[in-house]
Amino acid sequence: MTELYKKKGICIWCSRSSNETSFLTKPHTIPKKLNAHKIGFDICDQCNKYFGSDNNEEKIKYSIDKITKEIFNVHRFLLSNKKDSNSWKKFKSQFFNYYHSKNALKIKIDYRKNIGFEEAFTKKFKRGIYNIFLQEYHRNTENGLDAQFDEIRNFVRYDIGDLPLYHLKNRTGIRLTEDLDMPLEFSFNQHVQSIIDRYGFYHMTLKGLNFFIAVNQKAFENIDNYLIPECKYLMGSGFVFNKLIEIKKISQIDFTIQDWS
Repeated sequence: MTELYKKKGICIWCSRSSNETSFLTKPHTIPKKLNAHKIGFDICDQCNKYFGSDNNEEKIKYSIDKITKEIFNVHRFLLSNKKDSNSWKKFKSQFFNYYHSKNALKIKIDYRKNIGFEEAFTKKFKRGIYNIFLQEYHRNTENGLDAQFDEIRNFVRYDIGDLPLYHLKNRTGIRLTEDLDMPLEFSFNQHVQSIIDRYGFYHMTLKGLNFFIAVNQKAFENIDNYLIPECKYLMGSGFVFNKLIEIKKISQIDFTIQDWS
């Protein structure tokens, strides 16, 4: 069988070559249930399977892809203008309940009883965001094997260490979003690459949610020089954005649905 999904012939996650592993499985760089159809390469079959498979030996058994899809599908539902008093009947979520009468989204009680669940869930979501970044970066530039991304590899593939996820929060009731049914697109043009090279940050906009991720060590030296000034610029008068936070729990993301009905 022809090995279709490789260019460098080395997996961007585990660094094994085509002599040691196979590249036969189609790797979606973004979970396809998010209406994304981008196909990557240099992601070996074992790593590709890891991201999409549940693991009963982990604190949160659910896969990185499943958790990532869940968060954005919930967010898309909340952004819909078609919600009414019967919307809860249509709302389907592995992890959350939706209460229209209270304008509330809550983690299901069985999970809330599980000590440490939200923190572990949040970490897997962060790993999912960094997963999307490196796969899309490599698909666009073919440079995902660069040593500057070794910490991302350790964090995402092997759950070693931790990396920050910064969130630029929207002002309550204000949402600027792309068409929710449009495929996700990420830019890696010359300007974006220069920001990565100089400051170590990448700005991701996902279905109206704005994140900044630290893609290399330079980011930790440039929080005051780049991240804070950039977010102050984006916040401007505070009409759309009003706060930059580092995500520690998933409930910190803009799941505040006051004024959304």
